[in-house]
Amino acid sequence: MSPQLASSIEQRLREKLSNTIGERPYRMWFSNTDMTCSKDSVNIVAATPLAANWISNRFTAVIEDAANAALGQKVPVHISFHETAEQDSKPHAPERTHNPTTKRRTNRKLLRFEDFIVGSCNQLAHAAAKQITEEDGKVISPLFIHGACGVGKTHLLQAICSHATKTTPGKVRYVTAEQFTNEFIASSRSGEFSRFRSRYRTLDLLAIDDVHFVANKVKTQEELLHTIDSAGLSGARLVLASDEDPRHIRRLNRALTNRLVAGMIAEIQRPDRDTRCNIIHKLTRQHGIAITLGAVDRLASQAVGSVREIEGTVTRLRATAVLLCSDESDTIGIDAVERLLRSTPPTSLPIRIADVIEVTANRSGLSIQDIKGPSRASNIVFWRSIASYLGRKLTKHSYPELAIAIGRKNHSTVHAAVKRITQLLEQPTTIASLNGEKFDVKELIDQLTWAIRSKANERT
Repeated sequence: MSPQLASSIEQRLREKLSNTIGERPYRMWFSNTDMTCSKDSVNIVAATPLAANWISNRFTAVIEDAANAALGQKVPVHISFHETAEQDSKPHAPERTHNPTTKRRTNRKLLRFEDFIVGSCNQLAHAAAKQITEEDGKVISPLFIHGACGVGKTHLLQAICSHATKTTPGKVRYVTAEQFTNEFIASSRSGEFSRFRSRYRTLDLLAIDDVHFVANKVKTQEELLHTIDSAGLSGARLVLASDEDPRHIRRLNRALTNRLVAGMIAEIQRPDRDTRCNIIHKLTRQHGIAITLGAVDRLASQAVGSVREIEGTVTRLRATAVLLCSDESDTIGIDAVERLLRSTPPTSLPIRIADVIEVTANRSGLSIQDIKGPSRASNIVFWRSIASYLGRKLTKHSYPELAIAIGRKNHSTVHAAVKRITQLLEQPTTIASLNGEKFDVKELIDQLTWAIRSKANERT
């Protein structure tokens, strides 16, 4: 069997397994396995004896059926594990033995610091991540990174591990909290609990992603607490990430919370406009897409929520470029971007004016009554004008209907407010000053638009 054919069969086998058992179980137990296919057999090599035992007991029949579908005939399935998985590495030995999970992830191009775009939204987290990889990085351990989904937390954790495997003499492991939980449960059931503990408590650097997953899991939290305590006593460095600040994760053991906040906490905020533009520039260069500055700015206005959202938009742009550009030297402009955005609207749900007013009030620190009230204070008038502009832009309400919703007696007031914001957005600079604070109105409109549409999506 040729290498190309074997690779094709392996791909079909993996797809069949994922579709049969579900994406999450597949990712948990098979994404880090080595799989080789021949006309006579299928060989699966797991990271640890525990994983191999679990796969053998739970998934052998499923693998055999998937192999039959992929190869067109029944073949034996052999499940084993990496013999080096349980070997201890000597401290500071030139030939280091890393956890197989980390090693294979590195082979699969673990994310790196070089690929991370630094901006004001993530500068502190990036600096802390770099620092913990240095010799004196233990000073800030544990490092806890938190932020909304898709803003780069996983990237930094993987970058830390990727860098550490090249520079740190010792064992490094990257794992999700879900993987940690499943391995803990499996070890308890199989009687290999001591091996599980040894695997986690002899590391020099441990990175745990999605810590919020262990909320409400009492036994897992206790084991994670003991693991963190053991790591602290041995001098290992710890890096953790979650969607929330550990103090805000509900049903998290208080003792565990105290350990997580004992080091440094760094938040990653949603990417600001400059960071989004830099990410788009980097991604379009990687895809070989020539694009104008205006088109980049328009994309940055649309893809506000997260880095993943930006990546998805650029992926769709790449497909558009293939269809619209007859030559590689053709440049994508604003017209092509507008066509792309019209073909993939952010939401098909109707926007309610009540959502517009609520989101604007929350962002401004004012109350809904302030926005809809009679006050003519400059800051209230500014935010009321923003709500009027967004109401006109995002809803189908007429000016008289908007006036009623925003508490204005005359629709000409709303019309004037919308015109004022529109003219400001057409200026070369869209910076506005309010009570000593400066706003980039264009960025503000983009952020509020994204938040309003997200609120509409939450109703589904």
